[in-house]
Amino acid sequence: MSLTFARLGDILRRMSDVRIAVVGDMVADVYLDAEPVRLSREAPVMVSRFRKETLLPGGAANAVNNLRALGVDVMPFGVVGADDAGMSLTETFASMEMEVKGIVIQDDYETIMKTRVMLSEEGRRAQQVLRIDREPCVPVSPQAELALLRAFRRARPDLSAVILSDYGYGAVTDGVIEAARSASPDILVAADSRYGLRRFRGVDVATPNIGEAGALVGRRLSAEQECREAGLALRRDLELECLLITRGNQGLMVIDQKDEPLFLPASGAEDEVTDVSGAGDTVIALMTAARAAGAEWEEAAELANLGAGVVVTKLGAATASPEEILNVAARES
Repeated sequence: MSLTFARLGDILRRMSDVRIAVVGDMVADVYLDAEPVRLSREAPVMVSRFRKETLLPGGAANAVNNLRALGVDVMPFGVVGADDAGMSLTETFASMEMEVKGIVIQDDYETIMKTRVMLSEEGRRAQQVLRIDREPCVPVSPQAELALLRAFRRARPDLSAVILSDYGYGAVTDGVIEAARSASPDILVAADSRYGLRRFRGVDVATPNIGEAGALVGRRLSAEQECREAGLALRRDLELECLLITRGNQGLMVIDQKDEPLFLPASGAEDEVTDVSGAGDTVIALMTAARAAGAEWEEAAELANLGAGVVVTKLGAATASPEEILNVAARES
């Protein structure tokens, strides 16, 4: 690791001076924990005994949660429904002392929910056996988009950076993208888009995973040379200062304006990986916060890699604290 322990600590400390807006698709991640009991007589399925239900911030809300865990002053912007899940997300943000003026409630909108059924016997690691997604039946309304845009524009002058977290549910409209791109040049703009990264041309940094990057160039990427060639082409085509491609258990690749791709092996022990869901949110949160706090792009990528190594050892959409990141860095130095 080229990032020294002292430099890492300095960047992490400076994050408390940073204010970042996260604009995107707010998701409620619900975990249903149960214990398998017996096979059902009704159908070839397991009868399980309910233990507990947990709701965690997911999607763009997970990026918000990750930033808050780093001590960043974060402002969430998105659309939720007037339902229990939407209220729970809003209350979660408020309980972490965030401004929630950017959370727009649309009465006929259903808050996005991803429910995971987790089974485990006493003392054993839980396994996900089913996921049920509840998606909005109606799009984000023009009125909700306008309210979100107004709230975001009012907040822009005080921001250090903006994260656009696009999961394809409609919160990150072309108007939102333009409002972020037309902000002061001093405001860093980062994009994480599941399906439409080309819409974000001209932002400062993007963080696709290897599958998303492959889809953009029209071929499967596996070998380092394929990633290198695709990354160089994408950074120029998308007019980015920096492109970071996450590569699963192979780590990540980062390319900045020097056009010298840097490959970083995955942080943490492979046998400690528990759940990779939400790791991409951690990566863009750390990448953005580190850069806004004064890190060079490659330093920010190293820090993001360390954070990803923390969250994949936890169940569900998780966060990495400064202390956990420093502990991983100390172990790997």
